[in-house]
Amino acid sequence: MRHGEQEGVEHRHRGRLYEAMEDSSYEHEYYLDLDNGEILFLSEYMDDEETRKLEDRIEEDFDRYERIPKAESHEGYEDMEDFIATVKDKHLNEMLEVAINGKGAFRRFKDVLLNYPEERER
Repeated sequence: MRHGEQEGVEHRHRGRLYEAMEDSSYEHEYYLDLDNGEILFLSEYMDDEETRKLEDRIEEDFDRYERIPKAESHEGYEDMEDFIATVKDKHLNEMLEVAINGKGAFRRFKDVLLNYPEERER
């Protein structure tokens, strides 16, 4: 954040930031507002007035917005493995290990954590 933004702003938008990085669709773009932490979503499939306003907003003050890069799938997988290594609950640890095997690992990993809000917030 810039301009001395509070740490709470970052925490409030952290989940959306992770989702933006994990979205591998080439038709979607996400931008981080460096002033307030807001995540802006643009899609080639959206052709409405609101989308055009967002595009204009980004163009007019380009230094304020940072395009959010897409995470490489192997990096995301390694992040999940690192996270699992820190989980102390044996049952949850085993469920997460199973969840990350095969296609759809990211979705299954998130789905398992939905039932464990304390762990999900870490």
